[in-house]
Amino acid sequence: MRTLRIAFGVALLSVCLQAQTDVQKVTVMGKLTRMMAIGGESTGWAIEVDPGVTIDGKELHSVEVSYKKTAKLEKLENKRVAASGKMDHRKGVETGDRMVLKATNIKEAQ
Repeated sequence: MRTLRIAFGVALLSVCLQAQTDVQKVTVMGKLTRMMAIGGESTGWAIEVDPGVTIDGKELHSVEVSYKKTAKLEKLENKRVAASGKMDHRKGVETGDRMVLKATNIKEAQ
């Protein structure tokens, strides 16, 4: 029984590690703006990229951004920024499946 639990744990761990390696790490540059969506299903922030960027085979002209330090985002509003992080799938009742940049670093770009 103990061997079965260990084998199950190892199998579960390998599945989790495989899922984590599928996440795209990206850096996006553009103008940081506020946004909103129906039903409040948004992070409230987006980066308008020009020209568009291709992520998951889709050309995007804006990327929704999730970042823990909202005070920093407010200071950078309407400025050109560079944000890096991982792309994350989010689902909403009204907005459906969408990609969100889960930013780990954001700074003003020159």
